[in-house]
Amino acid sequence: MTQGLVPHDESCLDFADLVEWFVPAGRTTRLVGLEVECGLVRPDSGCSVSYDEPAGTRALLEALLDRLDSEPILESGALVGLTLPDGGTLTLEMAGAIEYSSAPVATVTESLRRGRECLVEVARIAEPLGLRVLTGGQLPFDRPGSIKWAPKGRTEIMRRYFAGLGDGGRLGDQVMGLTLSTQISLDALDAEEYLDKLRVLLGVSPFLAAVLANTPALAPADPGDPGTAGLVSHRMAYWRKIDPARCQHLTARLYEVSSLAELTAVLTDLPMIYRRSGDGYVPGGDRPFREVLRDGFGDDTMPTLADWKTHLAQLWPAVRPRRTLETRLPDGQAWHHLGVIPALFVGLVEDPAVRREVAGLLAAFRTEALDLITLKAAEGGPDGIAAPVREVTAQLVALADRGLAARVAAGGESPDVLRLLDPAREWAASGRPPAEALRAAWAGPWRQRPDRYVAAMAVPAG
Repeated sequence: MTQGLVPHDESCLDFADLVEWFVPAGRTTRLVGLEVECGLVRPDSGCSVSYDEPAGTRALLEALLDRLDSEPILESGALVGLTLPDGGTLTLEMAGAIEYSSAPVATVTESLRRGRECLVEVARIAEPLGLRVLTGGQLPFDRPGSIKWAPKGRTEIMRRYFAGLGDGGRLGDQVMGLTLSTQISLDALDAEEYLDKLRVLLGVSPFLAAVLANTPALAPADPGDPGTAGLVSHRMAYWRKIDPARCQHLTARLYEVSSLAELTAVLTDLPMIYRRSGDGYVPGGDRPFREVLRDGFGDDTMPTLADWKTHLAQLWPAVRPRRTLETRLPDGQAWHHLGVIPALFVGLVEDPAVRREVAGLLAAFRTEALDLITLKAAEGGPDGIAAPVREVTAQLVALADRGLAARVAAGGESPDVLRLLDPAREWAASGRPPAEALRAAWAGPWRQRPDRYVAAMAVPAG
């Protein structure tokens, strides 16, 4: 039976162990991992359900456990997820959204096939409970003051942590409870490839985020919201405001690293928010991880590999370095556009020749320029994406197409993968991200009705 805690290894670590950990010796294949966060909402209101209410998230997890031949993931006795027969998982996010995580596979098309089949089955099982599985980049009808938190021990620790940051943590509940994303994880076989991919992924992320912006305001704004009704990505606006040391500023620092040792030094500059202790989690303290690595936690325990993994999960740059490289910046997309994010990132970095061209295209952009592009990606504007950004993005989409075509030619992908880029081609050419079509539908044929939004954005139940 799987527990909802990171397994706690017993061996202690030193700095060299952390440096070597990023690229495991003997890795010979590059795999793709897909993560899709979806809301669990009522079809009429579009609002999320709670864990314990009748036909709520616990009831759904119990039904999935019974029907999917899976193993339970428990935290302090509460069912918070499932391990699927193929090695993938379904887990609750902190506010009760459900995340599908694929087992690593060789191709984009296989990861999408598994993800789609699993989420359609989840939607089919959820339907008799009066639940819909909502795609996109946000939960637009939930309010920060009424978020229904899942029974996960680290949630309250994180909420207290964000509250203690002042203005830098003011939007913690929104970030944890109202946003959805689709993420892709990629491998590297050696340190040079790892650092090369990290820099390229960080460089392309702001441009792709601009063309993928998908979280406009639909419900009336809450007091203290960071922007206006004109934003095309409230999600990115939230992330720009939250904990800069772990998000915006960390992204800039990672873009400049030139070795795994330097990468490790940057990541160990920050303290843990929480760590495992016994059967649950406790606050991590205020000392940087590098000091804890040297001196211990102060309770006669030393950090282990499990603590290191937990620490990295508490960092939110545009690309998260782990044993894989996890893309994080773009908004989640609608069900019928689910494949566009993995197709773009894989197409841009997996073929070495294409990756070199991408690096050359981005060579003139410093961290300050990339940060400004991210800011403008969230804001949008009456004329759509700014012309210079649109031009670079169109070139990136064309390069992604070449990268995917090279994989198809080598027998590494199905030819169907090339069609996944069609939406990105349209958005880049027009300069109009999907948020604009979403906003137009909301004001037009959906008549500002949550039930119509849900009907359009939900995973089909078969």
